[in-house]
Amino acid sequence: MTIFLVLLCYIVGSIPFGYITVKLFAHIDIRTVGSGNIGATNAGRVLGKWGFLVVFVLDFLKGYVPIKIIHIYYGESYLLLLVAFSIILGHMFTIFLKFKGGKGVATGLGIFAALDPFATLIGVIVFGFVVILSKMVSLSSIIASAGIAVYLWIFSSWIPLNLTVTIIVLLIIYRHKDNIIRICHGTENKVGVRIDRS
Repeated sequence: MTIFLVLLCYIVGSIPFGYITVKLFAHIDIRTVGSGNIGATNAGRVLGKWGFLVVFVLDFLKGYVPIKIIHIYYGESYLLLLVAFSIILGHMFTIFLKFKGGKGVATGLGIFAALDPFATLIGVIVFGFVVILSKMVSLSSIIASAGIAVYLWIFSSWIPLNLTVTIIVLLIIYRHKDNIIRICHGTENKVGVRIDRS
C-alpha cells in the first residue's frame, strides 16, 4: 500500500497544469516562451492574471489535497513525508513531459500548508514583503521557502518533518538556479511583465 500511495502521489504531482492550461487557451507550448517554466508565473506572462491564478491554485491543490487525505488516514507518519516528497518530485520531474517540470513553488506551498499551516502563513507574509521590495517572484519564493524551513527548525520538534521540508526547500532553490544567476546579473524578470503573443 505504501508503494502504491507514493507512486500515485508522484503521478498526481506530475500533472503539468501550467502546460495544459496554456496549451488549451493559447495553443502554444509554455516551455517555448518566457522563462520556459511550466509554473504559474510563466503561465501568467502568457495568459495574464487569470492564467497565473488558475495554474497557481491547481498546482497548490495537487500538493495540499493528497497530504490532507493521507494525514486524515495515517496521521503524522513517515508515509505522510514520503508522499510529500513524491509529490514535489512529480511536479519538478514530471513523467508527462520527459521528466522536465516546474520549480515547485505553488505545489511546495500546498504541501507546506497541509503539513504546517502557521509556518506557511509566515512564509506567505515574507513572500509578500520581498515581492513588494524586489518585484521579483523568484527571489521572493526562494526567501519565503527558506523562511518556512528555518521556522520549523526553531519551533517544530518533529525532526523528520524538518528534514523533509528542508530537502524540498533545497530542491526549490536548486530549480531556481537560472533565476539566481539572472538576479546576480540584474536581468531577472520583474512582476507585471507579459509576453506579446502577436
